[in-house]
Amino acid sequence: MKFDPEAYTISIRKEEHYGEILYVGRVSEFPNISSFEETFEEARSLVIDAIKTLKKIADETQAELPKPYPVPSDEFSGRVTLRLPKSLHAKVSKFAEQEDVSVNQYLVTAIATYVGETDGISKVVSAATVSVGQIIHHAINTAVTTVASWITIPSSGNVVITKYDKTPYLTLPSGYSGGTQ
Repeated sequence: MKFDPEAYTISIRKEEHYGEILYVGRVSEFPNISSFEETFEEARSLVIDAIKTLKKIADETQAELPKPYPVPSDEFSGRVTLRLPKSLHAKVSKFAEQEDVSVNQYLVTAIATYVGETDGISKVVSAATVSVGQIIHHAINTAVTTVASWITIPSSGNVVITKYDKTPYLTLPSGYSGGTQ
């Protein structure tokens, strides 16, 4: 099946944020994607672009991108009865109160976050993190190797730091431990 970013569950909603009315785009399959724009079209365009970018990262890192949710049917009402131990109920109620949301909304958000991460988005993010880490590691190694090539310790015991063109830049006496002299 051909990749179609519009097959994902996208919502665009007008909301107030910090006193400003914005169109907020979200993707149910990717709870961490959201866009805050002045027009409906801009919000939609940014969300679609974010999905395409995630697909590109997934392809480059050989990670699996979560599939779009199936189209809802009459088979599911959206209603679930959930029994919790009293201690867990108390803890969830406390967290919901701290977030200023209902217990139901808190649980829905927690489940959506959990499902979004286990559907594969964490694999994409993890693979991207590893790639960035490898790039940073290589850059640091290159910098350290380069700087180390500027430092020599001749038989006098003095430390000589040279410029990139090998001309002396600074000589520190043997036993120098920092500070001012």
